[in-house]
Amino acid sequence: MQNILLVENDLTLSKMIKGYFTNKNFECHTCGSVEKACDLIEEKDFDIVILDRVLDDGDGIEVAEFINDFNFKIRVLILSQKSKTEDKIAGFEVGADDYLSKPFAISELSLRVNSLLSKQKLKNSDSLSLGPVTIFPKTGEVILNSITSTMRKKEIQILACLFKHKNHVVSRNMIINDVWSGGSEIPTHTTLDVYIRRIRIFLGENKNIIKTIRGFGYMAALAE
Repeated sequence: MQNILLVENDLTLSKMIKGYFTNKNFECHTCGSVEKACDLIEEKDFDIVILDRVLDDGDGIEVAEFINDFNFKIRVLILSQKSKTEDKIAGFEVGADDYLSKPFAISELSLRVNSLLSKQKLKNSDSLSLGPVTIFPKTGEVILNSITSTMRKKEIQILACLFKHKNHVVSRNMIINDVWSGGSEIPTHTTLDVYIRRIRIFLGENKNIIKTIRGFGYMAALAE
């Protein structure tokens, strides 16, 4: 059974959409706020999120951004009265897969959901490997000891930077410039160290492939 999260604060509309997809044998969860949506996305495995822009505590764009950072594989369909070209562009820029304007026909929404679900978000062929670890930076997927899982966006970007320069020392500033290039919020070295710690936890018994070079930065290399 495929799992939908409907993020919509119009209770009447939410009930109607949920009832329709439940009758189509989907499992459908609902909420009406950015905060609750992000909490649910962290707690449950969703195949697709249907997302309004105008929510109780902010713009649904924030949820799309969170999904893009948290799990590349979740499809995002924005369903909103914000239907100007610039609104749609803003949605696609943060990772939305489709954008349907209100008012809409439930049959069209159904067709678009089914179309998105039929299109697998395939692994990008540009993979990077080191020992038992293979990563796909554009999809967030990691194959670790033959088991596939997903990393958060910034963490896999950091790991990709290190893998691209494997067996060479990469300074903290170089990693930050590579991963946060053009961003408004540049992290401190301490924040970067926290990301590295999370990556090592994710790698488990293979954590030693990320080596700390004191006074310089980090290096990805097979453990000796």
